[in-house]
Amino acid sequence: MTLYTAHFRTDSEFATYEVEADTPELALIKAQELYASDPCDLRFESYDDGMPVNEIEIMDADRNEVAAWLDDDLRLRRAARDLLDALDDLVARERAEAAANGFTDDEMTWLEDARRAIAKAKGGAA
Repeated sequence: MTLYTAHFRTDSEFATYEVEADTPELALIKAQELYASDPCDLRFESYDDGMPVNEIEIMDADRNEVAAWLDDDLRLRRAARDLLDALDDLVARERAEAAANGFTDDEMTWLEDARRAIAKAKGGAA
């Protein structure tokens, strides 16, 4: 058995717990089961006020991340950020190509609309 450190995070709190397991994946399962069965065993340190755990990170003895779990909302927020960055790059590239070929922005309205929609969904400026 190996000793792993599980980091439980919310948007406003975190807790750390030592887990013994044969693999990082089993340590992650044990950490998830611990939280599901008795979250009171965890001593959360508060950033602000309490919220549900949205991330569990398993670290080995050398403090390397070896397994992780993200809730669907956090995974979606991170994916939306990556998608918006990719769309911003695509819009800039398409604008440059359109300008070089004498086109106007009218031909790429759908792309700009998609970028604005994702930015708005993230709560950012469109």
